[in-house]
Parts: sequence; structure tokens; C-alpha cells
Amino acid sequence: MQRLRHPPLVLLYHGLGELPRSLDPQRMMLSPDRFRRHLRSLAKRGYEFVTLSEFADRLFGGASPGALCALTFDDGLRDNLDLLPGLLAEFGARATVFVCPGILGQPHPGFPPEAGTRLMLAEELLRLAEFDSIEIGSHTRFHTDLGEVGASQAYEEMAGSKRDLEELLQRPVHSFAYPYGRYSQACPAAAEHAGYTVAATCAPRGGWHRYELYRESADPRGGSLAFALKSRGLWRPIRTSPPGRLAHALARRTVLR
Repeated sequence: MQRLRHPPLVLLYHGLGELPRSLDPQRMMLSPDRFRRHLRSLAKRGYEFVTLSEFADRLFGGASPGALCALTFDDGLRDNLDLLPGLLAEFGARATVFVCPGILGQPHPGFPPEAGTRLMLAEELLRLAEFDSIEIGSHTRFHTDLGEVGASQAYEEMAGSKRDLEELLQRPVHSFAYPYGRYSQACPAAAEHAGYTVAATCAPRGGWHRYELYRESADPRGGSLAFALKSRGLWRPIRTSPPGRLAHALARRTVLR
């Protein structure tokens, strides 16, 4: 029971805010109040909130990590500066924000133009990095899909974005997240060769490996029940079971009608 209630946990978020579904078709925005509820629920269960590099050091350091949760945010949306530090402070939490140094300040491609969402500017990223509660990680230079790259391209993407961020931030960058959660067989070794201490993917890929670390999406789909299952390590087994696959197929068929 202890294992089910308090598994090591890595959660994936994108933006914090409220948009109608028409302006957020991929469901990447989570309301600040809902994010608070996530953290409040986990805190009540005894979870400690850490950065991804801290999570990896403790998970792979030989000792039991205990009730440990890494909060991660992909892409570096502007609201990560406006809202995230204050919300983390309410819970004494820390988080990792993954950014692409080659597209800072650009509109986020996952939202329609009328949503007005954009990525942080370089000066905004520097302000975010001043918070002790925030770790900045790399997400390739241009949000590049690494699903089918060879060893040399994988290394160049990872090493190049790491180098660009370190020049901007004037500090080491230890963490990496694969865009779209996709990575080729060459990527884990390339991440290690590039000097990262951890590289994360997202469900349904990955596992408990330093350079293929599994993250559970905490997007708003599924509501509180889905989050309760995900945060207990139960969502993936249920979702991939024969009844779960059937329920998902039926739900998709209903939506498409």
C-alpha cells in the first residue's frame, strides 16, 4: 500500500492559466487553482517537491527517495514567470522549466494566434532563473523532434541547446526533456555524452532510467479522478489494460461523431 500511495513521481505541465477549449485545443493550460489543488493533495500525502536534477540525484543515488515529486514545465510559456514562482512559494516547492533557446519570445505553436500565448523572452527567462525555486532545463534549440535522429544529430541538438542556455544563464544546465516525449535509440547515450545528469520523456514512453525518465502528464483532461490515479502510479496500468484500451477507443469514437 505504501508503494502505491507514495511512488516517486514526475509530473509534466505546460502553462498556467484559463483559456476556452477553442484557444487551447491541445489542453496545455491548467488553471492556477487546479494546480494548487494538485500540490495541496500531494503535500497532504507527504510529498516533497524538488527539481528534476535533484529528483534524479536522489532516485539514482542509492538511497530510497521516499515521497518525492518533481514538477516540470515544458516550453517556457510567459505565464511560467508571471504565476509559477508565487504558486511554488505557497507550498515551499521547487520546479524545473524546460526551454528552447532558439525560439525565445516566439508565439507558442500549440495555440492559435488569437490565444496570445508566447514563450518567454531572454530577459524574462533570466528573471525566472533568479528564483531559487526554479531550475532551468534544456528542450533542444528549436523544439526539435528527436524521434528518429542519429547519434551525431542527437548529440548536436542536446549539446548545442545546453551550451546556448549556459551562455545566457551563466550557470550549468543539468536537465533535459525530449520534445513531444519522443527520442531515438541514440538519444539516451547522446544526453549523457552532452553532459546532462537526467533526460525526461513523457507517458507512455520511458521508465525509471536516468536518460529515459518517465513523466506523467498533469494536463486538465480527465479531471480529479485521472490526477488521483496518475499521482499514485495507477493510471498507466489501468490505461494500458484491455478494458482501459477499450474504454479509450469508445471515448474517442464518441468524440469524433
